[in-house]
Amino acid sequence: AQVQAIAEVDHVLANAKKELDVLLKTSTPPTKAIATVLVISYLMFLVMPWTSTYLALMPEKTVPCVWNVLTSGFYEMNLVGTAIDVLGVLYLGRTLEPIWGAGELMHFVLIVQTSVGLASFISMYVAYVLSADPFYIMAKFSGFHGVLAGLLVAVRQQLPDERVPVPIHVARHIPELRNKHLPGLYCVGVLAYCVFSGGKHHHVGLFLFSLYGAYASWVYLRWFQLHPARIAVGTGVVRQTVKGAETDRWGDDRDDFEFAEQF
Repeated sequence: AQVQAIAEVDHVLANAKKELDVLLKTSTPPTKAIATVLVISYLMFLVMPWTSTYLALMPEKTVPCVWNVLTSGFYEMNLVGTAIDVLGVLYLGRTLEPIWGAGELMHFVLIVQTSVGLASFISMYVAYVLSADPFYIMAKFSGFHGVLAGLLVAVRQQLPDERVPVPIHVARHIPELRNKHLPGLYCVGVLAYCVFSGGKHHHVGLFLFSLYGAYASWVYLRWFQLHPARIAVGTGVVRQTVKGAETDRWGDDRDDFEFAEQF
C-alpha cells in the first residue's frame, strides 16, 4: 500500500510538472512579466520585509504613500498566495490576450487593481472611523487576488461554457465545472477561508480585494470596455449600425452578462 501511494504521488507530481511546462511555454510575454513581478515582490518581502510598509496597502500610510493603491496588487507576502496568483495570471492571461490583445489586457489589469486598491482603502478607513478600532487603519495587505477575481469574470464573459481543465480524478466529481462557475466559486471560497481563518488583516484584505476585483471587472466590461467594430464578445457580436455604417461600441449589454448571472 505504501509503495502504491508513493507511485501515485510520483504520478501526480509528474503530471503537474508536465502541465506547468506547457503553461510556461504557452503563456504570453505580458502574463510572464506580471508573474515575474509577483515572484520578485515575494522574494523582496522575504529579504526586506520593511518594504511592505510602503508597497502593501496600509490605510495609515496610504496618505502620503498613495502609490500603494496600485503597488499592493503586485506585492506578495504569502507563498501559497504567490503560487496561486502566478499560476492564475499565466493561465487566465493566456486565454484572454489572444482575444483582447496585450495592450487591452494590461489596461484591464491596471484599471481593476487601481479600483480595488481605492475601494479597499476607503472601506477600511470608513470602518476605522465608525468603530475607532485601530485594527482597520493599521491593517496591511496585498496580493494579486483582486485582479485574479477580475480575470475570472473576464474569462466567464468570453468563454462561459468552456470546461475548466482539471485533473482526471477531480473531473470525476465535478464533470460540469465550466468558466461561468468560477467567479462565484472563487468569491465564496475566499469568504469561507477568511471566516474560518479568524479574519486577520491579510484575510480581510484578501476578501476585499477579491470582492472589489470581481465587481470592478464586471463594471468595466459591462459599461466601459471599448470594442472596435466587428469584434466578437463571448457568444454575441459587438456590432452597432448607424445609418448603415458599423461603429465601435462600449461595454457588453448582453442579457447573460447581467450582474445576477455572474455568480
